[in-house]
Amino acid sequence: MTKKDAQTKKAGPVKRTLNVVIIVFLIYFGVVLLFENVSFLNRYEHYVIVSGSMEPTIDAGDVVFIKKSVSVDELEEGDIIAFDAVVNNQDIVVVHYVYAINENPEGYTIATIAEDAEDPDDWILTEDDIIGQYLFRLPRVGRFLLFAQSTTGRIVIIIDIILIYLIYRMFFKKSPKKGGEADG
Repeated sequence: MTKKDAQTKKAGPVKRTLNVVIIVFLIYFGVVLLFENVSFLNRYEHYVIVSGSMEPTIDAGDVVFIKKSVSVDELEEGDIIAFDAVVNNQDIVVVHYVYAINENPEGYTIATIAEDAEDPDDWILTEDDIIGQYLFRLPRVGRFLLFAQSTTGRIVIIIDIILIYLIYRMFFKKSPKKGGEADG
């Protein structure tokens, strides 16, 4: 074996690992581009629920999917909606039930209520505040998504993928041919 062959053999696992990392990045950005640019998928939004105000129907840590661009005419009392609200001087997205819909000369106003609350929420919404209508939830997936969106989470996931690949290569590596013959 020449010196060049030895260097190529050493560089092989590094090059393969780099290829795996590049493929992971390409898949990630491909999925992001798909969800942002395909109109069918762009009609829906997802949010991680961080409070227990809708338990037991929707638990903290669930991911909810929302159909965007819903008209107030389509909504009824008891529907679950996502909307923009100001809580403790912060703009947040809230997911609650429609408590009441009132029509007035300026348009509609919507009152909302949490799952086990006796009184409606303090805010009164307009059509512009509504993001969309609740479709379904994925239980307990939200905590992982929040972690994966953080810088630390992304680094950990990339390192995990590389380690899994290296362990796979170590245990399932093709053994060289026996009998003294070499390919070439």
